[in-house]
Amino acid sequence: MPNYKGSARNAEDMLVQKSTPLQTLSETNLTLPEFKILDAYLSRIDSHKPDERYVRFEKGELERLLGVTQLKKEDLSKRIDNLFQVITIRDPNKPKGFTKIGLFEKAEAFQDDDGLWQIDLACSASAMEYVFNIENLRYLKYRLKNVIELTSRYSYVLYLYLEKNHKRKCWDVSLDELKRILNCTSESYSAYKVFNDRILKLCHKEINEKTNLSYTYEPIKRGRKVTAVKFTIETIATETLNQAAEQGQITLNELDLAEKSEKEYSNSNIALLADACGNEFSQAEMDSIFELISTKSMPETSEGIWIARYHYLSQKYAMMNVYAEKHAIKDRYRYFLKILANDGKEMS
Repeated sequence: MPNYKGSARNAEDMLVQKSTPLQTLSETNLTLPEFKILDAYLSRIDSHKPDERYVRFEKGELERLLGVTQLKKEDLSKRIDNLFQVITIRDPNKPKGFTKIGLFEKAEAFQDDDGLWQIDLACSASAMEYVFNIENLRYLKYRLKNVIELTSRYSYVLYLYLEKNHKRKCWDVSLDELKRILNCTSESYSAYKVFNDRILKLCHKEINEKTNLSYTYEPIKRGRKVTAVKFTIETIATETLNQAAEQGQITLNELDLAEKSEKEYSNSNIALLADACGNEFSQAEMDSIFELISTKSMPETSEGIWIARYHYLSQKYAMMNVYAEKHAIKDRYRYFLKILANDGKEMS
């Protein structure tokens, strides 16, 4: 019997938690519908309950998530086959090798008289380490609604890349690296103009229109040749929020919360520090962590004090995870505070 069944309430608002190794699936031949099915699965499970890995998508739920009126049997079978194929996972904890797994081990599909599908899915035993208890691996968290309306695989992959880096607000990425991320390494994309016209412009339009992210990008040249692309994450304009309130789309209370949230989001570096800790701790816990490390002197770098704090926390968080591989930690938050208070001496 499925551990999770019944149509999810507000399914589009459910959170996807995707471990860093699973994010490297963008380098495989999985298609956009298959990514959406995987994300829907990840949004339904409780990542801290590995004994509960069976999910049932009720009739019509998967069709809605994939944006189709009716899912043909042949198409569904093909999608499931692709999700069951052997894939290569890049695991940062295993940098000198590679891991090959099958994501899922069981799928059962039933079609009613109206052509709507009920589907049961269970991830494989070998995939569980990348699906459950993923704090040690670090992970990306985003709302399912931000990807289900995307129609381009390129937009999906770029959205995850931008979401992963959005706390940096503004950064450069080499053109070759960006092409690798989007799997646009063929000779047909060698010219920046072609790559920009066919891929970047279309992604920019779709992501800005259909997701929570708003961004700009511009080429960076060395001489006459484009060698990198600069991304800038923009905030939601107050005028847009005011207009929405005037039109009755949001209440004045929601407007106040949205403006406050946006201001804190754009100015708060606590989110950056939370990322260094694998997004494991609550807001209140991160506030306490910040209060503790704000009194510590950090090595001066050209990147600034917040980046120095980020690297400091990232190092201490990694130390705790190494310790946790051989010892049980009853309260990870309190143990982490001890590590910070003693600059890692708790690990000895």
